[in-house]
Amino acid sequence: MAVMDAQNPLLGETTCGTLLQKLQEIWDEVGESDEERDKMLLQIEQECLDVYKRKVEQAAKSRAELLVTLSDAKLELSTLVSALGDKSFLGVDTVKASGTIKEQLAAIAPALEQLWKQKEQRVKEFSDVQSQIQKICGEITGSANEQAGAPAVDESDLSLKKLNEYQVKLQELQKEKGDRLHKVLEFVGTVHDLCAVLGMDFFSTITEVHPSLDDKTCVQSKSISNDTLLRLAETVSALHEDKKQRLHK
Repeated sequence: MAVMDAQNPLLGETTCGTLLQKLQEIWDEVGESDEERDKMLLQIEQECLDVYKRKVEQAAKSRAELLVTLSDAKLELSTLVSALGDKSFLGVDTVKASGTIKEQLAAIAPALEQLWKQKEQRVKEFSDVQSQIQKICGEITGSANEQAGAPAVDESDLSLKKLNEYQVKLQELQKEKGDRLHKVLEFVGTVHDLCAVLGMDFFSTITEVHPSLDDKTCVQSKSISNDTLLRLAETVSALHEDKKQRLHK
């Protein structure tokens, strides 16, 4: 009967103590020697130690991975704050510098998310301004139609100060574009008047300078490049010279 009980599953709460007690009962029934019992107990103890050791190693590995994640998160937070140039970012002040690793990670996550969104918006603002600058520069140099691609945004400095510098530069270029356009229209008007006086075909004369200078092209689309301004000046000069020559005849 005792042998059958030993083979039955253990009932009730199972603990190390109850298992050891059951083992002692089995050994008593079998008649194991004290030497054999000590040997088995040492083996059990070693196996338990091995299990604990594996669990400790797993826990240590998990902790190390969490520490790396926390370190990376803190570094990214610092990098984002530095790039955005906002030392007083509210989310950073509220990030816990103490507590458990998981508590610190949980605290830093919302701040990172907010900074990522802020960075994305700031990059878009930089890209928009730089694209406009690139476009006007292309119009001035005469390379506006070349495929330059979107300008690269330096994500290491997305501060409002840097953005303001680009905006100031854009305003200066917009003013220069306006001045150039005004000069182009003055030249075109002069060419028109001189062609009328000299009986020359205005359309062919002006489009020879640049195709965009005819009356059908809207004002903002007219060429304002250095080359166009130079050729307009040369055309006006040549027409004036032609007019002068005719007057002397």
